Amino acid sequence: MTAPDLQEHLTIIERLKSLVQTSDFDQMFTMLTSDLPKSKQFLLKMELKRLSQPCDYFIDLRGHVDGDVKPFSFQGKTHYMDEQAIKVFEQGIHDYGRFTLGVYEDVMNTDNNYRVMHRKETEQRVRKALNANNPELDVEEQQPNRQHQARFVQFASYISRAEERMNYSITVEIIHDDGKKHAAQTTDISVQGCKLKLAKTVQIEQGSSLGVFFRELEQEFTLDKNAPIRYEVLEVSRLDPKYQQIRLKRIEQNNAQDDEFSAFINKFIHGNKRRYKLNLDNTLDAVVIKGYEQFFVPRTSALAIFISVHEGKSNPQCVLTTENSRASYHYFQDEQQRSVLPQVLSAKRLKQLLKLPADQRSTVLFCFTHAAKGKLYFYSATAEELAGNDELHNVFLGFGASKKSWKVFQLSLQPTSAKYSQLQFQIPDSATAESQKKGTHLLDGYLKNLRFMVSMADITSDPSNFWYQQIRFDKAKLSQLNHFAHAKLAKLPFCEAIPVKYVNLRSEARYLYKTAVELFDANKQALPQAFSRDFSPNGMQVESVLPLHVSKGDLVRINLPDLQKISNKYTLSQLPYEVMAVSKSGTIMNLKAVTAENEHAGKQFFQLLIQNNRSKLTVAEEPVKHPGLAPALRNMYVKALDCFPFYIHRKGIRYDLKAVASGYQPNSLHRVLQQLGADQEHLSIEPLIKHNAVSLHFANQLKNMKRQDPPKDYELYILLSDNWHQSPESGIQCSYDYEFSAEPEKQSYIQQAVDAGKQVLAYKIWLSRTGRPDSDYIAQELEYISQYAIHKAKMIEEELWSVVGVGELIDITDEVLLRFAISPEQRARQNQARQQLMVKYSAPPAN
Repeated sequence: MTAPDLQEHLTIIERLKSLVQTSDFDQMFTMLTSDLPKSKQFLLKMELKRLSQPCDYFIDLRGHVDGDVKPFSFQGKTHYMDEQAIKVFEQGIHDYGRFTLGVYEDVMNTDNNYRVMHRKETEQRVRKALNANNPELDVEEQQPNRQHQARFVQFASYISRAEERMNYSITVEIIHDDGKKHAAQTTDISVQGCKLKLAKTVQIEQGSSLGVFFRELEQEFTLDKNAPIRYEVLEVSRLDPKYQQIRLKRIEQNNAQDDEFSAFINKFIHGNKRRYKLNLDNTLDAVVIKGYEQFFVPRTSALAIFISVHEGKSNPQCVLTTENSRASYHYFQDEQQRSVLPQVLSAKRLKQLLKLPADQRSTVLFCFTHAAKGKLYFYSATAEELAGNDELHNVFLGFGASKKSWKVFQLSLQPTSAKYSQLQFQIPDSATAESQKKGTHLLDGYLKNLRFMVSMADITSDPSNFWYQQIRFDKAKLSQLNHFAHAKLAKLPFCEAIPVKYVNLRSEARYLYKTAVELFDANKQALPQAFSRDFSPNGMQVESVLPLHVSKGDLVRINLPDLQKISNKYTLSQLPYEVMAVSKSGTIMNLKAVTAENEHAGKQFFQLLIQNNRSKLTVAEEPVKHPGLAPALRNMYVKALDCFPFYIHRKGIRYDLKAVASGYQPNSLHRVLQQLGADQEHLSIEPLIKHNAVSLHFANQLKNMKRQDPPKDYELYILLSDNWHQSPESGIQCSYDYEFSAEPEKQSYIQQAVDAGKQVLAYKIWLSRTGRPDSDYIAQELEYISQYAIHKAKMIEEELWSVVGVGELIDITDEVLLRFAISPEQRARQNQARQQLMVKYSAPPAN
C-alpha cells in the first residue's frame, strides 16, 4: 500500500501508473513533478515502479468482503472476487497493462473489505471520543494549534560544538560542595560535558560546580568510587512542574583518572553512534537557519553599507549588493561612476543616528539629482534635517518630488564587527577532518575597521510621490536647496560594491561585451541610444543613455551596427527580443531572443562568436578582489539586519506562510507578534494572514512571477488600540494597501486612526519568487545528518524545497505619517508610543 507520506500525491500516481512501461514516462513524470523536491520525486518514481512490478498472487476474498464472491479466471488462474473487486481488477489490468502489485493492492483495499471498513470505523470512534471531550474542536484541533503560527528562525544563532554529543540515558549521582547527594538522569553526554534531568526541588545555581558519579559506568570502566568527575553548571532550565534540566561542562582536573575518563567516553561514543544516536539538535538548527538565510540574502531589496571607523573618521567602505538592490547602488554613482555614498552618509548624519536608542536608529532620507553641463549633482536631506522649518521642508519635498530622479530611502544603523565575519558554526571536529576556514590576513585587514552597517532600502513609489507632489512651495526659495547639495569633489573616498554570492541559476554563461545597440519598439519607432553590457546566445543585457518606456513582456527589435561589420553571413538588424526585466531607473533591461519566428540570426551569430572566441571573452562574473569577502560580509549582514523576513511555502496547490526570521535587532512587528501567544520556536502571524492575504493575494502574485523578476511591493498598515495585547481580535486592525480604492482613502484611514488615539504602524513589503535552494551551502551539514538520521535530513530538504516566495518587511511608519501630512504634534506622539512599545515588549512573554 502506498506510504502515508505519498498519499497527497495519489493523483500523480493515478495519472502516471499506465505510462511506467512506455517511452513517454520520463517526460510526463518530469512535467507533473517539476514543483516537487528531488527527494520526493525519487520516492514517487520508486513507488510507481513498485506498483508496476508483475504479480502472480492468488486473490481469495471469501469471508473478507461484504459481497457475493465468485470464481474469476485470468491467464489460467482462478481468483475469488465479488463484483466490486472484479471491476477494480479489470480497471487495473487496463491501466497497468498486466497483473501488477498495484492491481493486487487496489483489489485488497476496496471499500467493502471488512478490514478497510473496520479501520474506518475505528478512526470514526476515535474522532467522536475526542470531540466528546471538547465538542467545539475537531480532531486536528486537539493538537497544538499551529495554523496561525510560523516557525521562528533567529538568523546567525548557530550553536557550534567542538565534539560530538550522544543521546544516552543512565542514572548518575551528583554531589554538591557541601556533601549533599541527589539522583539524576543523563539525557546526553560528550567528552567535555553532559545534560542531566533531576527533580525540580534540588537547588542548583548557574555558575556553581558539582561532582558526578557515573555509577552505571563503573562496571565498564574503572572509576574511583570516591572521586567524582567535576563539572561546572552552565545553564539551568525548567522542563515541567516536576523536573529541571542542567547543562554541564567538564572542569579539567589534570589527573590520570580525568584523562582516562575522557578517552573512555570518546571511545564509547564512537563505538555506539549507531546504537544510541548522536544528538544532532545543533546541526539540525544550523542547517535550517543557514538554508533560510541563503534564501533571503540574495533577494533583499536593501543595500547593506558597511561603515569603517579609523582614527576617529567614519567612511562607507563597501556595499553588499543583490539583484534587487543593485539599482540603488548605481543611483548614487555620479557621471564618473564614483559612489557619492561617503557624502550622503556623512559623519554628521551617522552621529545623529548614534544619539538615538539602539533599537530606534533609523531615519528617512530624501534624494534627487540634477544634471547640468555633463555633470550630475546630488541633493539629499533627512526627515530630521527638514523638521522645524516648514518653508524649507516644502521646498525640498515639493520640488524634489517633481524630478524624475526623486527617491525616498529608509535608513537604519546597526553595530557590527569583523568577529561576525566568520560563520559561527562547524560540524564537530570528531566527525570531520575539515576545520572551520579562517580568513586570510588580507581579508582580516580589510574587515578590521568595520564598525557599523547602514541598511538603505528604496521605498519610493508612485502613490507616495503623489502626496509629495501636492506640496506647494515658493519657487523663489529654491536657492535654499543648495544647503543640501553635495559638492563636486576632485577625490572621493572609494566605496566598492560586493555582490552576494549565490547558486548559479542561469541556463548558460553570459559574456561581457560592450557594443552599440540600436533599439526600436514594436512599431519600429527608434528608442534612445544604447549599448550592450553582456550577451549569451539566447539574450543580452542592454543599457540606454536615457530611461526606456518599456515594460516586461514588450517586444523590441535591435540592430547591431558594429558587429554587422564583422559578419557577412548573418543579418544583424531588426532582431526580435522580448523584454524580461527593466531596472527601476528604466535604463537597463534584460532581453531574451524570440525564436518563435524563423531561426534567430542573432542567436546563431552569438553561438558562432562564442565558439570561435571563448578564450578571449570574459565571463560576466564580478572579479574577486578579496577572496572570501562576499561570504564574510554576508555573515555580518545576517547578524546585523533589523528587518522582518518571511517565507511562503507551497504544498500541492496551497500556499502558506510557514516561517519568519529575525536578525540582531527585532523590529516593531516582531514585538507585536511576540505578544500574541508565541513561544521561542514559533511566532503568531494572524495579523499578516487576515483577509487571505497569503493564500490568495500573495499566492496569485507568486504564480505569475519568475525567480529573475523584480519583487512586488506592498504596504501594510496596523492599528493598535490601547488594550490590543489583551484583546488582539478587536485591538489589532490590519489593512494592506491593495484593499483601498484610492490614495485619499488611505490618508483618511490613517488620519482617523491617529485622531482616535490609536497607534499606527506602517510597513513596506517586498515579495520575491525564489529559485531552488542553494544545496551546496548546506551540503556538509546535510551529509553529516544523513549519516545518523537520514529521515531528518530528508525532512529538512523537503521543507526548504517547498519555499516558493520570500518576503522582506521593514518599518516605514515615520515616512507614511509624513507623507499623509499628519501634524508634527501627532507624529511626535506616535513616535513616543512606538518607542514605548519597543521598550515595553523588548522580550518575549513568559510561557
